[in-house]
Amino acid sequence: MTAAPAFPPLVEAYLADLEHALAASEPRERAETLAAVREHAAESLALHGSDDAGARRVLDELGPVDAIAAASTPAAPAAAAPAAPAATPAADVWLVVLAVASLALFVVPLVAAAAVIWAVVRLRAGVGNRRVQTLALAVGTVSFVGAAALYVSHVLAG
Repeated sequence: MTAAPAFPPLVEAYLADLEHALAASEPRERAETLAAVREHAAESLALHGSDDAGARRVLDELGPVDAIAAASTPAAPAAAAPAAPAATPAADVWLVVLAVASLALFVVPLVAAAAVIWAVVRLRAGVGNRRVQTLALAVGTVSFVGAAALYVSHVLAG
C-alpha cells in the first residue's frame, strides 16, 4: 500500500476547500474528482517542486475550486419523499418507439445503435422517465446484438 503524498499547506487547504465544495456531489463522483485532483497535484509538485512557488503553480493549473465543483454531478436527495409518478416525456416515448422499430427493422443496426445512444444520453442527463429509458436501452441493445449476429452469420455464410 502506498502512502498518500504530503502536500504543502497551500495545496492541503485547496483540497480541503474542494472536498467541502463537493459535499453536494454524488459520493462516487466526489471520490473520483478528489483522487484525480490529488494525483494531478502530486505529479505537478514532483515536476515543479513542493515549495510555495510550486504549490501556487499547481493551484493555478487546477483553477478555482468552484469551477471544479460546478462540473461535478449533484447528489440525489437522500431522504426525499417519493415523488408522484411524472408523466412520461414525449422524448422518452419516441425513444421506446425507436427501440421497438429497431426490432422490426432487425437488419438495420444503425436504428438500434441510435436507440441505445439516445437512451444512454437521456439516462446520463437524468431527465425523463428512467424506467422507460432503461426499457428502451434494453430493447435497443437486444436489437443491435441480434442485427450484428445476423450480419456476422451472413458474412460467414457468404
